[in-house]
Amino acid sequence: MEELQKAGLYIDEIYRLRVQDPTIANETIELRQQCLEYSRNLQLFKKFGEDFYKIAYNFSKDVESEKLRAIGTQNQLKTMAKQRQTEQQVYQSQILEQTVELERLKSEYQYLQRIESEQQEIINNFLMNQ
Repeated sequence: MEELQKAGLYIDEIYRLRVQDPTIANETIELRQQCLEYSRNLQLFKKFGEDFYKIAYNFSKDVESEKLRAIGTQNQLKTMAKQRQTEQQVYQSQILEQTVELERLKSEYQYLQRIESEQQEIINNFLMNQ
């Protein structure tokens, strides 16, 4: 057996003639299996990474659309608030105009009452003098 080993030939555990040392062959086979397992794990990790990217990308799209929707809603609320403020100013202006008109009409009414009273007095005086 030593003569075979000197020639670079080996006999394995099932008595086959080999060119490579059986321990090295076993280690090579074991290393190959470990490499295959590592490759499978790496592929699985790659798939997890891709899945995570897809989920994160879809989530970011959802967040972006919600953000835009929220901005739109905010703008609508601001517009509505400005419209209400404008309406309130219009109503206050109308109230002021109506108040001024009311005061003018009260003043005119008082003036007309005085004239009526004076005319009534003149009529009464005239009727009394006749």
